[in-house]
Amino acid sequence: MNLEHLYSAVELVRSGCYRDNPREATRLRTYPVMIAAAAAPAASQTEAFLRAACLAYAWMPERVRIDQSHLEPAVAAFEAARGYPQSGSPSGPQTASDAERAALHERGIDAIAAALSSVVGASMVLHLAAPGVFPIWDERIERFRLDEEPSPYHMGQARHYLAFMEEIHGLTAHPLFLTFHNEFCTAYQARLQRLRISPYPLTEPKVVEAAITELTGE
Repeated sequence: MNLEHLYSAVELVRSGCYRDNPREATRLRTYPVMIAAAAAPAASQTEAFLRAACLAYAWMPERVRIDQSHLEPAVAAFEAARGYPQSGSPSGPQTASDAERAALHERGIDAIAAALSSVVGASMVLHLAAPGVFPIWDERIERFRLDEEPSPYHMGQARHYLAFMEEIHGLTAHPLFLTFHNEFCTAYQARLQRLRISPYPLTEPKVVEAAITELTGE
């Protein structure tokens, strides 16, 4: 995955608007609603996590199932993620080293994945918690990254999701990423206008994930 490859997604966004793809058009329209709903005040931390899980699984083919024995650590991990600085890099506490941050993220991913029995589901929930830190991750992302079909075992390993996060971190450090980000977002906003959807901002992880979605053609 490199920036030059992702750049070709800009023209795809300019030339298409998903009018003939109800699934993706629905995602475009509902995404800001999901982000706003996940960020709304909740009566408790548990309620906030359960709401995010229900929202995340509205985009997934599986039904949400929560292992009650793993609920408490999942709620704690979700709440910790909501407190992360909202930047494009996978950051955590400002005093932590890169290795410590990676370990912190992996523990949080594992905790939520254990409750949902899905790392993909955990990525969706974490994106709702901190869209500027955690990208959405699924089979088509990995198919693009690996250039082959990922196995169910592969998709069940948090380290592969972390590897995607690290790749995004590397991309955002590229001197031309800001230019790419601006061009992609400009094309994306024009697409939203063509669909009569109110414009909304995209974080750096969301831009990379959306660009890959364009390139996979799914």
